[in-house]
Amino acid sequence: MTRLVICVLLCVASLVQGGHEKYEGHQLYRVAGLSEQIQALEAHLDILSATPAARSRSGKLEAVVRLSPEEKQQWLHYFDERHMTYTKIADNLADILREEEAQIQKKKASARRSGKSITWDTYYRHDEINDYLDELAEQNSDLVTVINAGLSYEGRQIKYVRISTTRFENLRKPVIVIDAMVHAREWVTTPVAIYIINQLVLEAKNSAIVDGIDWIIIPLANPDGYEYSIDEDRMWRKTRSKSHEGADECPGVDGNRNFDHYWGTRPDSANPCSIIYEGPEAFSEPEIRVIRSAVMSNIERAALYISLHSYGNMFLYAWGNNGTLPSNGLVLHLAGINMATAIDKLALEHADRYIVGNAANVLYYTTGTSRDWTRAVGVPLTYTLELPGYEYGFLVPSDYVEQIVKETWAGIEAGAQYVLQNYS
Repeated sequence: MTRLVICVLLCVASLVQGGHEKYEGHQLYRVAGLSEQIQALEAHLDILSATPAARSRSGKLEAVVRLSPEEKQQWLHYFDERHMTYTKIADNLADILREEEAQIQKKKASARRSGKSITWDTYYRHDEINDYLDELAEQNSDLVTVINAGLSYEGRQIKYVRISTTRFENLRKPVIVIDAMVHAREWVTTPVAIYIINQLVLEAKNSAIVDGIDWIIIPLANPDGYEYSIDEDRMWRKTRSKSHEGADECPGVDGNRNFDHYWGTRPDSANPCSIIYEGPEAFSEPEIRVIRSAVMSNIERAALYISLHSYGNMFLYAWGNNGTLPSNGLVLHLAGINMATAIDKLALEHADRYIVGNAANVLYYTTGTSRDWTRAVGVPLTYTLELPGYEYGFLVPSDYVEQIVKETWAGIEAGAQYVLQNYS
């Protein structure tokens, strides 16, 4: 075996290479309860998703939670006491992670043999994504500018692209800002962001929304957490910072609780060991400051902000901290319906239809989110977009990536058309 072949195989094997054994025997349960019951779980358990129960009007939510062998009986008893129904949906999370790893390695090897730099049936490392952005900008320098926006806590370069036919110099054009991978384990969000970039840059049929709108797209906002989720712990969600008290035992901050909107008002988010830890102060995370800078540097023109997350098939808008609506609540709902309808038209037959609504009323109260902060500082249309997971949740098999990126692009295109018609 040649040295080159050995090197390629080692590179392929490096994607998702460690940490699965820590989830041996961990089971996934779908738990149904009232909104406040599910919210109470968030500070203590790893909630992988929360959605309205069976898409009904029952007022209940369904959450997918992970239970270790040591804590299973305690929490099942807790659910029974509170009349929260539950169903086991996976017997061993480690097996699921190993299957995902094997599939990714296979697809990555196939992509390398084909000579393609980016495909839509696998996942890529942080450096590979940055290299692709640089390559795309070099080949389309009249349209694309790569911004070296800052370094992550561990020193990785966070890049985003500005797409503009007028190099952001026409101050009458609206701006759309999209970010992805704030939560490290939500891998499918980055391919969606890159697909959006490709559609805007490489597809001439999209010239109207490229000519009329300036775009900022941050495809990998949390590179430290993402790389850690590949190498060490596939279920990692937070950043990897260690600037807070208790960081030695519990590093990292939930980036989508670190924005300065009602930050510090929810006691459950003050625990460094919680997956929803908000950080020692608002905007403590360099990764989140990159998003803040991208928005604020264009605040006079920013018309639409979308943060890509996974999963749940939802467009969620403000205010998440108290359930009231912004002054433009009806507009937020109508624009969200336009985007959701466009996605649903392309969705697979067995997919859930998208829900559009106020985040607190659809799910439960949250504080420090990017969706609420961007609306508070003046961006009129702001959403958390929870992508589909189909039957797999956020561990989306690579076979589904192409379907998700294409259907989501239809929603983004509809949002851009709405911006052109109403904010130009």
